[in-house]
Amino acid sequence: MSKPIPAPQALAVALAGAAAVSLSAVVLAQEAPIERIEITGSAIRRIEVETALPVTTLTREDIAKTGATSATDLLQMLPAMQGYLTSSDSVNGATAGITTAALHSLPSKYTLVLVDGQRVAGQSLFAGSSIGGGFAVNLETIPLDAVERVEILTDGASALYGSDAIAGVVNFILRKNSTAGSVFFNWNAVQHAGGDSWSAGFTKGFGDLNTDHYNVLFNYSHDQQQTIMASQRPASRKGAYFPFTYKGVNYIFNQATSNTEPANITFQAVPNGSPSGTTPTRYSINPFFRLNGNCGNPNASVITDPATLKAVGESCRFNYAATVEDVPPSTRDSGLLKGYFKFDPDTTGWAEFLVTNYTTSPRYAPPAQPFDLNTTTHFPSLYNRYVVPFLTANNLSIINPGPGPNTGLPFSVTMGYRAVSAGGRTDDYVTEAEHFSMGVDGTLYGFDYKLAYTRSHNKLSDNLSGGYLSFNQLNALIANGTYDPVLGTGSASLRPAILHTNGFEFDSDISEYSFLVQHPVFELPGGSSILAVGGEYDSQIWRQGYSPIELSGSGYSTQGTFTDLPVGGANGAVPVDASRDNWGIFAEWNFPVVKSLEIITSGRYDYYNKVHSGFEFGVNPNTVTGIIDQLPDADIGNSSNQATGKVTLRFQPIQQLLLRGSWGRGFRAPAVNDIAGPLVFNGSTAGSYNCPLPGAPGCIPGSAQYDLVIGANGASGPSGLKPEKSTQWTIGFRIEPIAQLSLGADLWNVKLTGQILSGGIAENTAFTHPTTYASLFISPYIDPVGGFTTIALKQVPINGGEAEYRGLDWDFSYRTKTPVGTAGVQWTGTQMFRQKYNFAPGGEMFTDLGQFGPDNAVVFRTQFHVQLSLATGQFTNTLTGHYKSGYKDEPYPPGTSVFLANPNGTLG
Repeated sequence: MSKPIPAPQALAVALAGAAAVSLSAVVLAQEAPIERIEITGSAIRRIEVETALPVTTLTREDIAKTGATSATDLLQMLPAMQGYLTSSDSVNGATAGITTAALHSLPSKYTLVLVDGQRVAGQSLFAGSSIGGGFAVNLETIPLDAVERVEILTDGASALYGSDAIAGVVNFILRKNSTAGSVFFNWNAVQHAGGDSWSAGFTKGFGDLNTDHYNVLFNYSHDQQQTIMASQRPASRKGAYFPFTYKGVNYIFNQATSNTEPANITFQAVPNGSPSGTTPTRYSINPFFRLNGNCGNPNASVITDPATLKAVGESCRFNYAATVEDVPPSTRDSGLLKGYFKFDPDTTGWAEFLVTNYTTSPRYAPPAQPFDLNTTTHFPSLYNRYVVPFLTANNLSIINPGPGPNTGLPFSVTMGYRAVSAGGRTDDYVTEAEHFSMGVDGTLYGFDYKLAYTRSHNKLSDNLSGGYLSFNQLNALIANGTYDPVLGTGSASLRPAILHTNGFEFDSDISEYSFLVQHPVFELPGGSSILAVGGEYDSQIWRQGYSPIELSGSGYSTQGTFTDLPVGGANGAVPVDASRDNWGIFAEWNFPVVKSLEIITSGRYDYYNKVHSGFEFGVNPNTVTGIIDQLPDADIGNSSNQATGKVTLRFQPIQQLLLRGSWGRGFRAPAVNDIAGPLVFNGSTAGSYNCPLPGAPGCIPGSAQYDLVIGANGASGPSGLKPEKSTQWTIGFRIEPIAQLSLGADLWNVKLTGQILSGGIAENTAFTHPTTYASLFISPYIDPVGGFTTIALKQVPINGGEAEYRGLDWDFSYRTKTPVGTAGVQWTGTQMFRQKYNFAPGGEMFTDLGQFGPDNAVVFRTQFHVQLSLATGQFTNTLTGHYKSGYKDEPYPPGTSVFLANPNGTLG
């Protein structure tokens, strides 16, 4: 039977990357006995000072001192966090308003986020290599005003929580058992134009759990964030074109795109009558520039140098990055209803319902869409108006003289178009989250138990609200001469062609039943040895639905009869309806060998079923219809099971010194969206590259963007996905020589094997090493929107090899009384020593540490925060500084994105 244990003093160290364990609290707090509580990372109910785990606790007071206005802001300023998704990532359309937590630079899918210890439905992280794929909880669905405290475990916890906890755990503990009422209003004004935010809300509780045997609490909050345009900040207003000096030499960085308005036209040609074997010359022309001597847009500039252009002629380049938002606008409304009822002194029932509606509307560059031009099916009026006269005037032919299979066929003619007149593309991303949990906690015959049920739902929808064009209407405007994209005339006629329609709807659901029982087994010199045993059963459902315009042109039977396409957006989508059940059992046993030494062992076994897919398709098109038929529902991928374990040690030889360490093995099962889903068109590459397959029909002159196709890996057996495995260890200390001074540090290491690369091979890696990854390129590939011939990179999930992460978390705090109040200083940080990975077992190791890596990501070597505070009466004054070390940016081959500047400052 458990007995009351002394309560610790407040332990939280704000913004810490290591555990905030107060050693002196053991002696100072003997007067206020309370029962055990659960601490994140342990199944055994205990007080915080007993734990050997590096757990950071942020109380409401700590949260207020940070100045954070959202859960995203709070977590992403922690030094131990990097590699997460920010609100700004939505500006390129990749993350759809999702923000995440990511510990120690491991992708977000390895950090488990809980609400009151219960799992929350996450959202798909799409499949970008730097994003990490899989699922993660959208932090924007958690209202900060409803949070009582946050516990961050910076150590792997698969042996307790199962999959997803390889990097650690973030547990949001919501308010409870309060009768107080409060109303708040916050306004945050920034130094420069744009970016102001405000929030308001109230909290009210009824009933005292100890005297009335019940408590009901309600919380509501509203938040709004204003946009920040790239043009409003010096660091971003120059976009993708800016001069710089390196070692006394003047250069210009130019990643402005050849997709612009008025449009460029590119093609290969040979002199008329050329014999077989004649090497074609690449041409790039901009008829508007030839008529007017400028590019017709203040954000566009011309390139005429053949060495830079890698073609004859000229090309107007549009500085798209200068037109986007740095921070998108957003609005959030959240409500929390939470209740407790004490049936008897040993039994308490509880239930909570958390609902959030979060909307963000990122705006990014106007829609870019190259189009094929020819004499019959693709904009023949433009071909005859601009290409034919140029060929005639210069005695050229675009007929391939051979040799080869394309002898006698015309070379491709491409119009590099961007609908600048339509304005920036805008998506309204709406996230609706509902999280319901209920359970019973109690003691029965000396056994402490907890039974819980959770039902969590997350719906993410997209509405196209600006900038995207109807292809059919655009085609009609060009065909009847109302609009000319090459000269940019008649641009006002584009307004009716701008789409205002639904895009997609993604639904994620989790249902979980769980139990936990603990009981002292025997006594040791250091206290009771307690065994905790638990288990859970989970069901996950994942659905991807699309509007008719995004389903169109997929080549699958789900494409329907809709013939229109979104210019600047994605089409050819295929719906997904997938589900999977899994279960796990675990145990944790502590051994207080003596008062100063405790050993804790834990183990877990998990089993994951195959994924059940409601949308399965054949491999080849039907010979009659020309589309790929849908097959019956099927179980796909591999089932998997895994046993994991962990040992932790806590040693406190004297009151002022604590030593701790842990070693364990973890795992992560393949995500549902890694297994279920077809191969579909995914737009163009983020960067511009030289042709990966020289001489192929889809090659584009110079440095250009190519197409991407993505999909899942639903194979079973050896070619299917397997669970990732991890080994991690931590060793650390905390010392408090006096009550006012605390210093702690933890050295940690995580090694992954069989790491799943949800986005496949990163585009930068594939295009830099095209020979190695030649099998991933589809050539020729017909762009489903523009109809032109190009090359596509295939990105599908693979077990990529190994990854290893190592670093040091530290925190230092000191407080003292002064004549004007209590002053304090806190210094917390993380130093990364190692971050490396490869794409295949035994393959070359890469790193993002201090540099832009081949997976399009950066890992900062050093991050730390310094916080100075002065408490004077009812006021606390806080000054906080944040530091990130620099990094080496992406290298560019000469003449691709970095060019010598002319003496007059123009592009060389």
